[in-house]
Amino acid sequence: MKSSACSLGLYLVVATGLAAAADAPAPPSPGTPASIYAPLAMEAGTWDVSVAFFDPATGAQNGDARGRQVNTLLANGHWIVDHLVVFADDGKKVAFEGQGAWGWDPAGQEYVGSWVDTNDGALRVDHGFWVAEQKTLYWSALQPDGHGHAVSYRMTETFADSTRTLSFFQIAMQSGRQVKLAEMTFSRRD
Repeated sequence: MKSSACSLGLYLVVATGLAAAADAPAPPSPGTPASIYAPLAMEAGTWDVSVAFFDPATGAQNGDARGRQVNTLLANGHWIVDHLVVFADDGKKVAFEGQGAWGWDPAGQEYVGSWVDTNDGALRVDHGFWVAEQKTLYWSALQPDGHGHAVSYRMTETFADSTRTLSFFQIAMQSGRQVKLAEMTFSRRD
């Protein structure tokens, strides 16, 4: 009985401490300026998205789609969870869905993110940096292709008032040429 009472007491102390911690925003890690978290705050919210697809061989646009993205900041403002849905032509059926999370890694001194979606068979891990003067995030990723190889990607995300543009490129394995696959234009809904 004494052991159960001690366990319950410890649980209550931990739970109370966690509840109090959840109410207060966490300060930036030592030496991390608050401005590091600015792009996360800029991306938070609900966005309508227009997607343009490009033919890798010719570079010509060969399709388009529409969708919605909901991005939720965690309570401390240091991490964000993204949920993207792209609809089929009828505007109702989901043609593509993806989920990611990203933020600032104080140990690595870079932005890091993860992404999974209905087109890929493996988790993608992104590494990035922010250029405040350009209001642009630059990302790179190396993703397993499910056949024992990895595919290299580059992304740029540029913010402008109530819109942002994400351009998605694959790096050709033999030539190293950057091939544009898609461009997503986000318009803030809320």
